[in-house]
Amino acid sequence: MGKWSDLLGTLKSNFRLGLSGVRLKDSSGNLLVRNTGDSADAQATMSQLNVSGEIVDINSDAAGSGADWKYRIQRPTSGMTAAVTLTLPVDDGTASQVLATDGNGILSWVSAGNTAPDEKVDTTTLGFGTASPLTLFSTGSGDILTKVQIVVDTAFDGTPSVSIGVAGTTSKYMASTEVDLKTTGVYEVHPGLTAQGAEALIATYSAGGASVGSARILVYYCTPS
Repeated sequence: MGKWSDLLGTLKSNFRLGLSGVRLKDSSGNLLVRNTGDSADAQATMSQLNVSGEIVDINSDAAGSGADWKYRIQRPTSGMTAAVTLTLPVDDGTASQVLATDGNGILSWVSAGNTAPDEKVDTTTLGFGTASPLTLFSTGSGDILTKVQIVVDTAFDGTPSVSIGVAGTTSKYMASTEVDLKTTGVYEVHPGLTAQGAEALIATYSAGGASVGSARILVYYCTPS
């Protein structure tokens, strides 16, 4: 005959279900599901897991070294305007496919776009009051700088100048004589030079008394295979 009781709790740090069942254990306020001998974590099965926090940690007890690391899934804490449901595809897809959404959270496997080396562009704004040197971006080892453009959207006054390069060689990719900041237009050079390792590109700017003016610095580069 079964016995029911109105227990409020236990004075012990764990509670075992059955003679050989799992243990429910308290660990500094954290609920653990442990095996009978309390030697390892046990499985838990439910029809739906509701997490009130923002984070789910997989391999939460990871050593944090070698190949043993925690994998975290985290909800964005800002920017959401509605609930989001992600529905995973029914199979594993094939090699080189990627997951794509239909805009409603339904994910499916699709062929990846062209992954061959292509040209990329970095854009940085230069204003009349910009401090010098102006940091642009850092190249990768082997990147080839194919083109540098300076688009003067609003003409500068005074006697300003700018060059594109790296510390120690400030005109490596574009000299100040190759652009006129006082005249709107597009100024373009084709250095065709391979970056020497990971280079931190900079724009060396002299305001020359300018009180107006705005330009964009566009650096085109590619990473050969």
